Amino acid sequence: MADDTARCDLAACAPRRGPADPVPPVGMVSERRSSGRRRRDAIARVAFEDAFVALTDGILITDPSDIIQSANPAAFRLLGEDQLVGRSFGSLLLVSGAITIPQPEGHLIQRAWFPREERMGVLEIVTTSVVGGDAPTKIRTVRDVTASAELLRLKEDFLLDVAHELRTPIAGLTASLDLLHQDASSMTPQELRAMVGALRRSALRLEHLVQNLLDAGSIEAGTFEVRAIPTSVRAVLEESLAFVQPILDQKGQELRTRFGRGTDRVVADPRRTAQVFSNLLANAGKYAPDGTPITITAVSEPGYVRVTIQNAGPAISGDEIGRLFQRFFRARTVRAESGGLGLGLAICRAIVRAQGGEIGITSTAETGTSVHFTLPKARVLAAEAATA
Repeated sequence: MADDTARCDLAACAPRRGPADPVPPVGMVSERRSSGRRRRDAIARVAFEDAFVALTDGILITDPSDIIQSANPAAFRLLGEDQLVGRSFGSLLLVSGAITIPQPEGHLIQRAWFPREERMGVLEIVTTSVVGGDAPTKIRTVRDVTASAELLRLKEDFLLDVAHELRTPIAGLTASLDLLHQDASSMTPQELRAMVGALRRSALRLEHLVQNLLDAGSIEAGTFEVRAIPTSVRAVLEESLAFVQPILDQKGQELRTRFGRGTDRVVADPRRTAQVFSNLLANAGKYAPDGTPITITAVSEPGYVRVTIQNAGPAISGDEIGRLFQRFFRARTVRAESGGLGLGLAICRAIVRAQGGEIGITSTAETGTSVHFTLPKARVLAAEAATA
């Protein structure tokens, strides 16, 4: 019974209008709804206009005749035009020279080149048809893709450089192995030693290139590390010469060393520091003229040993020195003269900094180019420095 009394008919329970709550006329309700819809439409239109103006991508709207009806500020900036509305989209200089690239369904994608400060920029123009009315209009989105295009170009150049750098030692290995295969039984011990030496040099060069590539990847991934222990600078240098000396001998370059007192014992990763010497000496030999000396100087500084590698190579402009430690970058003065991947200096900086040192470059037309880096001294040298 309690449940029956608790129930109520929906109609009975519904709120009832009294004399103070007259039912509004149908026309008034329709007018209110229409007014609310107009307000919502006006707000949406204002929001669309604000977004249209604020977009960093250029937006062009063209009619069925391809005449530009509207353009946002970014379109004027990207296209470098003062007047767009009323012009034919196809008459734009950049678009007339654009190329069409493979496009997804329903879109036309074009790329056009435009002049920038020192190189050409790249614009990507995406055209989408909007069906409405008697004939479709078109929305064109203009985006500056210079950075991504430059990255793609660098990637392609890098792959070509890698192939070129690997080809030389691989060709040397193949030729030496072919000779051994054909004439090993008739070769004298001296000839065999010379052939094995050539094979070793080619293998060392391959190992050097592959190690640089692996290190560049680990630096980018944040997994690069060093294991510093008390180390002899002279011993590390001797280890690096196994790779570098044939390069210097080929160009008739003499290696001169000047080690000051208390500069041999440091705290460093022997293998990584030998890699620093190999990269820097290989660069010095590669870019210095034939027959010129390459000098290695080590001096003692408070808490550090400062090593300088100097060569008589071409001067590097001041605006490029700051970029030499970037991956893949090579100075204009040496780019066309010799190969390379542009990784050596970036790897050297990562190794030196990971060991607590610093690295830098000075270059003038009178003295050539010098690369200097510091290594922390071993503790036993602190007492020696105090009594020196």
